[in-house]
Amino acid sequence: MDDDIPAFELGDKLAMRCGNTLTGVFVPGSKIALSAFHPVKWNSQDVPTDSAGRDPVLIYMAEEASLSDEPLLRSLLAEANSTFATLQQMGHMKVVNSEYLKISLTYRSIIRAFLEKVELAKKSIDVQPSQIKRYNEAIMVFYAVECLWHLFEILYMEQQQHNQLVVQKLLQWARFHFPQTEDRATDLLLMADEASDCDDYWPILRTLLMFGEVDVTRAILCQSRKAREPAYQAAELILKSMPVYKEGYALQKFLSQWEFWHLDLERKLQANIFASEPELEWLLQLVCGNNEQWNAGIKTSQDWYEFLPGYLLYTKPACKPFELRIVATSWLNRWSQLKPDWQMSNMSRMVMQLMEHDIKVFIYDSQKLNDTHWFSTHLIDLVYQSGHLKSYFEQNSLDLPALRHSMIYEYGSYLMTSKNLWQFGVDYLDCCQKEGEAAIELLLPRIPLKTERQAFKIISLARQRGLLGVEQEICKVLSKRSTQEGRHGNALEWAIRSKDVILVTAIADFILQHYSNTGIMLCPDVLASFGARMFISPRLVFLAKYYEFYELYRKREFLSAADLLVNLLDSKITPDYFWPSLLIDAVPMLESKDPKIFSQETVAILRHLETELVPLIERNKRKTATFSNQSSKTVFKDFRVENIEEILNLMRLACARNLSRALIIEKTLSL
Repeated sequence: MDDDIPAFELGDKLAMRCGNTLTGVFVPGSKIALSAFHPVKWNSQDVPTDSAGRDPVLIYMAEEASLSDEPLLRSLLAEANSTFATLQQMGHMKVVNSEYLKISLTYRSIIRAFLEKVELAKKSIDVQPSQIKRYNEAIMVFYAVECLWHLFEILYMEQQQHNQLVVQKLLQWARFHFPQTEDRATDLLLMADEASDCDDYWPILRTLLMFGEVDVTRAILCQSRKAREPAYQAAELILKSMPVYKEGYALQKFLSQWEFWHLDLERKLQANIFASEPELEWLLQLVCGNNEQWNAGIKTSQDWYEFLPGYLLYTKPACKPFELRIVATSWLNRWSQLKPDWQMSNMSRMVMQLMEHDIKVFIYDSQKLNDTHWFSTHLIDLVYQSGHLKSYFEQNSLDLPALRHSMIYEYGSYLMTSKNLWQFGVDYLDCCQKEGEAAIELLLPRIPLKTERQAFKIISLARQRGLLGVEQEICKVLSKRSTQEGRHGNALEWAIRSKDVILVTAIADFILQHYSNTGIMLCPDVLASFGARMFISPRLVFLAKYYEFYELYRKREFLSAADLLVNLLDSKITPDYFWPSLLIDAVPMLESKDPKIFSQETVAILRHLETELVPLIERNKRKTATFSNQSSKTVFKDFRVENIEEILNLMRLACARNLSRALIIEKTLSL
């Protein structure tokens, strides 16, 4: 809980030789890569350094230590996220203060449930030493969070007014967070009259009284073997008759009764009624508020605020919230004098800030807790939604809406950078209006995608918020990943969804080139189901239509295939590299004894051969002459023919033969 600044050093000989000079680069995963480097100025000579090749370059990965990496914490974050969403809905309705108090209790119960889970996990057989260390850290942090939240709830959430008292609530708070004494008291009660033989009998009774446990102390004393002696009987009557304020009771009447009871106790102690039982007298001196006995008890306490509520019960039972500031300051000074070597921890300081009504500094210090701002974010949101402390923020010129907005934005952005918690971050950023929307749009595409199911979830979130750019970016990432994995059909589907014309064209080109080189048509099931989506790219239109021709040809529907082939030749969307393949596809139909292509279509094919393919060959030859590493064989190559000249000869001969047959048949039919 101490706010020490973590530090580390690099034991790198190269860094020492270079004058401890480091360079840092941010890398994915909230890490910084640190390494040694030699500073080079504009006038430095471009020569190897003295350390070149002598020592290896070591790279150190610096990363923030966070409890959010612990899987058990996800349950706390998930339940808190749900409660946060409920609170946002309440903000749009007229809700009574008791409903906000229930929300506060819900947050605290979430913390308590989390602490119980961690305690059980520590006792697991399979737990590792490194995990135990993280569990202990989580227990320490969230125990402090729950303790501070509980105190905040008592002093501010329960709408304590100037005429209301806080002592009884503070007693409950102290007992709840220091339960060890009550556990031991239970053992003493079960032991009955044998309890007085225990070595810690009287120390436990003194501690119980300093915690304000008057009834439990009286019950243990009544079981003592000396319970029938006059001193014990008198002590039992004093403790039993002690006035306790109850809600709705007249305050002035209570104060009168308490003053009378207190004076009566002082007179009995001065009369030495309990002198025969010094330990019993010590107890009653504590109840009377005797400084000597209380100073001795303070020295045994763990922290300064442990016995403060009990002391108020016996000295100032009608303490009001506005008076707590003075009382707490006086008590802290007294405690510090009795324990001069004591150093105030961060939690102890924050307890003092709450009692002093220094909310501004309390919120600032709450952000230093190692809980990734979980506590400060949810607390400030609850304060904002409920309207509590509104006057305090106005008097101190603090912009509460802006403060809440900033803290929720930072917390949501942090969650969005975590690969396991990003869904929670979206809900928080949704509360931050335009800034939150911009952050979601920026961070959603950067979430590491493990599965396509996760991708669909992210896309759904983006669509709900109208973030079309996010959807397209994710689709492009998945398309490129599928391409690398050899899943070309999936890659093409994601590319179409991304609406990236360049990406769609590139994948369509790859499929066409692969077919041209191997004769194997990739992802036929995807190519058969394009529909109107093919119009996103001219290249995709060509691929879809060519596949349609491919299927017609495979099913031996040659007349329909021939019409479609001629249409593709006339379409002006055929890529240059695919002209040889497209023309060769016409050869079997041109060579058929039963003509499948009529004379006009044959002439059209021959025209495309001479006006499209031949000029491409000439241009390719000129490029080959310029760039010696290319050849016409590599640029224009079909899996069915070895070189481009062979393609020209085959096509011209096939067209001539088919044209002669077609003309004869057509002339015969016309007669």
